[in-house]
Amino acid sequence: KHNVHGVMRELLAKIIANRPENPIKFIADYFETLTLDDHQPTDLISKAVQVLTLTHHSRPMFDTNVQTAFQLLNKYTINKKLQGMNGTVLSHILHALCKNIPPVISIRLFKRLECFEYEAVTYDVFRSSVFTCCVLQDYITIADNLFQTLDVQKSGKADKHLCDVALEQLRNALASSRTDIKRIVESSYSLSPDGLFTALDKAMSRRHSQGFYSQDQFVAEACDSFLAK
Repeated sequence: KHNVHGVMRELLAKIIANRPENPIKFIADYFETLTLDDHQPTDLISKAVQVLTLTHHSRPMFDTNVQTAFQLLNKYTINKKLQGMNGTVLSHILHALCKNIPPVISIRLFKRLECFEYEAVTYDVFRSSVFTCCVLQDYITIADNLFQTLDVQKSGKADKHLCDVALEQLRNALASSRTDIKRIVESSYSLSPDGLFTALDKAMSRRHSQGFYSQDQFVAEACDSFLAK
């Protein structure tokens, strides 16, 4: 009568397709989406966000989830005569996806991705914006880890000279073109353990005190390079 069998079958299919790291939380989130009302704008956005976060952006299933979320948001009621996704709806989605990103970074990100209220958002724009937010969150985590490596004394601050060298390696890598295969290989080496070690080893031999970077400063500098790219 209530199609419980169909719901459970669909849930198991989603678990197999998405391979979540925390299956129990995944199940809880999935059941929560079932209680949301597709006719309520706020519920529709919440449901789309949950669909977008079902799986990591590196997995093939991510594209399917983005398509599902886009189809959901096309039901969004903008006014009595108009349904679909405009810049305002996209803004709500991006803010929800980036709620854990420091404001100093997210504000700059939104300026790059912003669409206006009167603009209709196409699938390509939607997918690109969502993907950028997801990649940036991974990027921030990696930048945090890199700072922890540079913070030799574990004091919450790292030598500015060493940080500048690491950031320069990063900028050089991000400057590569998607079509320049040689440059891409060189960039990969620049950010590999061997490449970073070589650059930092040279910097250590001629290091002179220039002050320190805090973790927030280092991550913000690293994100500047990402956002510029």
